[in-house]
Amino acid sequence: MKWRKEILENIFKYLPGFIYPERCPICGNVLRAGTEDSTCNGCKEKAEIVKSPFCMKCGKPLADNVEFCTDCMKKETSFICGRAVFVYNKYMKKSIQEFKYHGRVEYAKFYARKMFEVYGDWIKSISPDALIPVPVHINRRLKRGYNQSGIIADILGKLTGIQVIHDLLVRNKDTVPQKELSDSERRDNLHNAFDIVRESWELYQDVKCVIIIDDIYTTGSTIEECSYTLGYVHIENIYFLCTCIGKGY
Repeated sequence: MKWRKEILENIFKYLPGFIYPERCPICGNVLRAGTEDSTCNGCKEKAEIVKSPFCMKCGKPLADNVEFCTDCMKKETSFICGRAVFVYNKYMKKSIQEFKYHGRVEYAKFYARKMFEVYGDWIKSISPDALIPVPVHINRRLKRGYNQSGIIADILGKLTGIQVIHDLLVRNKDTVPQKELSDSERRDNLHNAFDIVRESWELYQDVKCVIIIDDIYTTGSTIEECSYTLGYVHIENIYFLCTCIGKGY
């Protein structure tokens, strides 16, 4: 009977939502089972998408229609340019904290889908050979249980069909969290923090264009150190894509 088939289809559609309810990645409230929305109605506008004008180098939102933010005008980088999806406002700050430190790994699906929705064409125009998540030190990974950037990269890789390389870049220095440091301290903190896994490099010598994936871009010290390290193995074109970024003014 047709109506029995429809009932069964609805059961299979909504049952996972009752057993493992999804939460709004902004406020953390449980979403209605079977909903197609990725956030609750009250949070749709709180996740502020980065819009033009933004820095053509790092992607920070700008107050004026200029080409580069103040930071990017003062320094050279090992990467070509990058983008971010959300403005790092108080709502996204809370969301990222829950994602990184309180086990809300399911939020990665929302972040990656928005990356694909907003920058799918940009990614396609770059045509990267691989996505490379910013690695975490083994001590932090054991404590946290996962690499947040790696989870985002894996989902984005499935959406784009681009391979994700986890074992080329390694974090060999257990650094102090960047959020606790000044700009100059961040640079010193990350100096020589990353290295290339030589055995993996032999497998990926055809990789010449990559997009580095991370959760937050602030001063760019982490992305720069990763890019500089990747340059050792002659990866020529390096871009980045982050979930959140601060404002450039």
